[in-house]
Parts: sequence; structure tokens; C-alpha cells
Amino acid sequence: MRREATLKKILFVDDEPKILEGLKRMLYPLRNEWQTAFATNGRQALQLLSESDYDVLVTDIRMPDMSGIELLQEVMEQFPHVVRLVLSGTTDQSITQCSATLAHHYLVKPCDSITLCATVEEAIRLREAAS
Repeated sequence: MRREATLKKILFVDDEPKILEGLKRMLYPLRNEWQTAFATNGRQALQLLSESDYDVLVTDIRMPDMSGIELLQEVMEQFPHVVRLVLSGTTDQSITQCSATLAHHYLVKPCDSITLCATVEEAIRLREAAS
């Protein structure tokens, strides 16, 4: 069996290219464990999800055109097997509460690599246990 078959597929969505670049650098040490993809908007994320089977989606909430809330709703309906995580700088109470019904976990930016990686790994373990 090829090594790539065991890699966990994680999709990160953020409209800020610098945030995505920072995530790429932060996650580089996990390149042998995770296959990562990056989208700059919700439509691009949905396209990637329709083309490949992802384990986890990590999205920002405040994005133009399609908000993270709208993306989470679409993913929950179209790809219910995907674990949905929020990584956002917004602390707006109503947005946070709304995303709590759509996401499995909410992380606040800035988020250190240890917390992010541990949260994604735990989400993967819970998904596998439920399967």
C-alpha cells in the first residue's frame, strides 16, 4: 500500500492569502501525515470537496461572497462525513453561536500550531471512532 493512501486530507479556507501561507509553513512538518489543500473562498472549497474526499474542513467565518457560516451549512448538507472546524478571528457572540451548530469545534485566531494540530487530530480520531 502506498503511503499517500493513509494521509489525512485537510482543507483550509481563508480569504486572506497571508493566513493561508502561514498555515502552509506551520503545517509543513506534517507533510508526511496530512495532505493539505488551501482555498481562498467558499466556492473554491466546495469545488475541491466535490473533486476529492476530505477528512476535515477548517474555515474562517468572515469572508466575502460566501461566509464561513454559509460554507459550513453547504458542507454539512453535501458532505456530512467531513469534520467541520472554524479558525476565525471574529469574537462576535451571535456569529460564534451560529457556527457552534454547524462546526464541531471553534478555534480563535491567532492559534498556535500545537493547538491547531491537536484539534484536527482529535477531530480525525472522533470521526474514525464514529465510523
